[in-house]
Amino acid sequence: MPEANLTKRALAHAFKELLQKQPFDKVGVSDICDACGVSRKTFYYHFQDKYALAEWVFDTEIIAPLQKADTADRWALIDAICRYLYQSRAFYAHLMQYDGQNAFRRHFQEFLFRAVEKYLLPAPGEIDAVAACDGIPAQTARDFYAHFLADAVLVAVFHWLGEGAKLPPEQFVALLHSTEGLIHIQSNQLEQEKAGRATES
Repeated sequence: MPEANLTKRALAHAFKELLQKQPFDKVGVSDICDACGVSRKTFYYHFQDKYALAEWVFDTEIIAPLQKADTADRWALIDAICRYLYQSRAFYAHLMQYDGQNAFRRHFQEFLFRAVEKYLLPAPGEIDAVAACDGIPAQTARDFYAHFLADAVLVAVFHWLGEGAKLPPEQFVALLHSTEGLIHIQSNQLEQEKAGRATES
């Protein structure tokens, strides 16, 4: 492994250890450097700040492996993310609690939006049917549902981690998965209503 990656991983390990015990805003770059045994100059050579380090940890440990994984099962993506978060729950609970400028939550939210848009949205036909009923453009409805689901998953994960992840990840994901039926139910109701009107006429 190149020396630069070894240094980055050492900084990441020290950061994760510190955040197991302290809130994000109490951990500074100096603390990370002291725990890692490197200079601040070395830290800033690799990372702009601790926010960039937090994003690097997430991107390296979960996003990169997921990009190589089989995503035929679209909920397997969320399952893998939640299992990973569960393993490092104290670290990510502290990261998620901070909501200031450059907060990790925003990086995580952007990732979730892309994942939801690509993998978790219901079939376009179902969304289009629900949207058409109220005269809403199909793309507007798809964008709305993508943001809505991403925000919902973010808040659910935030509360799950904040409460100490009492539910094991497989049960937490099962509950998330169960909400997928809401659009299916509405779409089916619309189809039944349409069929009923056609019968009456």
